[in-house]
Amino acid sequence: MSFLDKAAYILAPGTVFIGLLYFYGSTYTDTYYSFFGVPRGDLQFSVQGYLANSPQAIFSPVWFLFCIGVVLLMLLFTIEHVLAGPRNVARRRVVARCFLYPGLVIILLTPWVFSEWLLVGASPASVGEVRGSWAPLVVALGAALYLLGLRLMPGDWGAPGSRAPTRRRMWLVAAVVLVGTVAAALFVFVARSATAAGWSDAAIDAGKGFRGHPGVVIYSRVKIAHEVPGITYTDKGSGGGPYRFRYTGFVTLAKTPTHFYLVPRDWQSGRAVLVLPDDGTFRAEMRPV
Repeated sequence: MSFLDKAAYILAPGTVFIGLLYFYGSTYTDTYYSFFGVPRGDLQFSVQGYLANSPQAIFSPVWFLFCIGVVLLMLLFTIEHVLAGPRNVARRRVVARCFLYPGLVIILLTPWVFSEWLLVGASPASVGEVRGSWAPLVVALGAALYLLGLRLMPGDWGAPGSRAPTRRRMWLVAAVVLVGTVAAALFVFVARSATAAGWSDAAIDAGKGFRGHPGVVIYSRVKIAHEVPGITYTDKGSGGGPYRFRYTGFVTLAKTPTHFYLVPRDWQSGRAVLVLPDDGTFRAEMRPV
C-alpha cells in the first residue's frame, strides 16, 4: 500500500466530515458556556453532545458559502459559454484579467488581516467581531477570483513546444496553492462563525430568561452558601426529613455526570453561576418550562 493509499484510508471522507462537525460543535458549545463564565473543557460533554450542537453552529455559514459557490460556478460557466471559440480570445483574456487583478490585490492584503483571521477560538469580545469573522471569507474570495482568472485565461496547455509542459506544471502548482488557501480560509470562517453564534445564542437565551431551559427545585441536606439573587429559600426544620433546605428559582444551564450548573431566570452578565456536585448531598427536581 502506497503512502497516498494510506493517507486516503486514514483521512476518509466520513472521518474528515465527522471531525469537522466535532470541531465546530465543540467551538460553539465552549463559546456558549464561556459567556456565562464556565471554563472551556470543564463541562466535558460527550462526542455525541458536541456533534449534536454542530448543525446549530454551521448551518448559516455553510448555507451562505453554498449560495456563493453556486453563483461563482454559474458565472464561470456563463462566461465560458459566451466567450467560447477562437474569435473571443482577446475578450476572454480581458475578462480573465478582471478576475486576476482584484484577486491578486486581495491576496496581497492578507498580511493586514493575518493577525485576526487565524484566531479560531477567540471570543467576539476579544477581537473585532465583524472584521475578525469576515476577513477569512475575503481571503477565500480573493483566492477564488484568482483561480477563476487562471481558468479563464486562454491558452493551449497541451500544445507542443518546449514551454508547454512548464506552463502546465506552473498552472497546476498555482491551482493547488489557491485551492488550499480557499479551503483553509473557509475553515477559519466557519469556525469564527461558530464562535460568534455561540456567543450570540448565549446572550439571547439569557435575555429571554432561559426560555426552554427546565426549572430546578433543590432539596439539600445542608445549607447552600451562594450569591445568586432571586432564589427563594425555605427551611423545613428538623421534621422536614433528610433534605431539610429547599431552594427554588434556579434554571438548569448544564448538567454533567458529576455537576449541576444553575442560574436564575433573570441572570445578567457578571452574575455568578452556581455549581453543585452531584454527590448525594442534595436532590434536584426538574420542572417543565
